[in-house]
Amino acid sequence: MGLVLSMTLLSGCSSSDTSSGDDSANASPTPTSTHMALPEGWSWVEGTDIPSVTADPQLPTSVTVTDVSKVIVGGEDIADIMAAMGLADDVYAAPTNSVAEAATSAPVQYEYSQKTGTEGLLSVDGSLFIGNQLQRHSGVAGQFRDAGVPAVVVDNKLSVPDKIRAVGSYIGDAEAGEQLADAVQTQLDEANASAADSSAQGLRVLVVTATGAGGQNSVVGSGTAAADIVSAVGAIDVGVEMGLTGYSVEYSDEGLLQAAPDVIVMGDGDLEAWGGIEGFEAAFPTLATTPAGQSNRYIVMPSEQIKVSGAGTGAGAQALAEALAAIEK
Repeated sequence: MGLVLSMTLLSGCSSSDTSSGDDSANASPTPTSTHMALPEGWSWVEGTDIPSVTADPQLPTSVTVTDVSKVIVGGEDIADIMAAMGLADDVYAAPTNSVAEAATSAPVQYEYSQKTGTEGLLSVDGSLFIGNQLQRHSGVAGQFRDAGVPAVVVDNKLSVPDKIRAVGSYIGDAEAGEQLADAVQTQLDEANASAADSSAQGLRVLVVTATGAGGQNSVVGSGTAAADIVSAVGAIDVGVEMGLTGYSVEYSDEGLLQAAPDVIVMGDGDLEAWGGIEGFEAAFPTLATTPAGQSNRYIVMPSEQIKVSGAGTGAGAQALAEALAAIEK
């Protein structure tokens, strides 16, 4: 699949607030956090204490990377991980429709299109390409290398901590990557432990998004940050159970009814993309008649914590575990 470039400078704003210093997860409704008011019964769930480290790249690396000042990332998860290592300013180009601040703030934004080749992306004049999907980016990385630009691809099947370790090695500071990965893994383990004896066990969680292929409404399945987080807290991921992969449009209203989710989760970016609650209800009208809809069990989280396989994954899992534990079956 080809690439088309949109050379746009964005200011970017974060959907999460980590400046409070409060290590507890906030599972109470806070309408201002989502940039719009939430209905009564809906919950805003945001993890805090997102880990970060300060990387000191030692170049060249084993893949002959000599410059990380203008990195072209194949996905916003790479941008988010770099930002957590103190390298946000080195993210030079990122995909459009991202939610991670380091990606939305990149000087160059690009989108995939079947109409153009990779020449446009090669013309960005980056110093390194880091892809995030072997199937999609291996060929692109080869073209970068043929053009004399170092390029690597992170295996999208890796766990989030292992993805962080891979990025750390590629940018020349494996130790920083290890420290950040350990911090995220600790949070995931703590989320799992806290949920072990709670009502979160066995809850059926459906994660939906407005940003599937081509900007379509989708059900989130396996191979995603959401699937990792729901699994970490011991709940049942409905999308995974349905056999869906990624942001899938391969679902039906009947299938959602039969799946009978207890809780419905979405990112704040998705809610904004739908134009608010009414837009969400129009996108997924069937969900109102599921157990989650009838019990008004809707959770909105920062998109960076539920949709991005990055530094906020562990904090997001901790917050979701606390929120699910408070639900009475």
